[in-house]
Amino acid sequence: MVELKAFDFKNVQTHFKWNNDEELNFYDSDYPHQVESFESFLHRVKNEVRENPSTELLEIHSDNNELIGVIDIHDIDQYNLRCTLECTIGNKMYWRQGYGREAMVKSLNYCFETLKMNKVITAAFDFNEPWISLVEKIGFKKEGVLRQHTFKKDRFHDKLLFGMIRSEYNEVMKANYEKQAMIS
Repeated sequence: MVELKAFDFKNVQTHFKWNNDEELNFYDSDYPHQVESFESFLHRVKNEVRENPSTELLEIHSDNNELIGVIDIHDIDQYNLRCTLECTIGNKMYWRQGYGREAMVKSLNYCFETLKMNKVITAAFDFNEPWISLVEKIGFKKEGVLRQHTFKKDRFHDKLLFGMIRSEYNEVMKANYEKQAMIS
């Protein structure tokens, strides 16, 4: 259903549009929405993609090769073998249809199998119940709460931290493999 591809600067206008989308910002950012200029956005993304070895940006493409979202793997720590994973389905026509789940599973595979991480971390605001449900169903465990961490819509919200370690990932993959074998 989805394919992860390297960040392609030919798609930078689409990424720029998502970056300046107030609704996406509400779910993704600790900070209030502010429109960023194209030049500033381009400079920031070039820096992340080309010069920051602790960050990888991947694009999420649908089965018809349409760019629908972005995966941000950051804080890649080769010593402690951990990283942080964020997923945004920027094309809202693809929300709540399983694309985010599949992109996260493929991203976990990339983090554990290609990057050789031992732990992957993700986060969610307390009001984002669909995302919380998704990461828990995938196999992430709630590890902590940053209480009253961000101010949105005139009140403070908690940010929930989730983690998955390699042994949990291996169990999830084994369960998925067995489930697929039963269907076949």
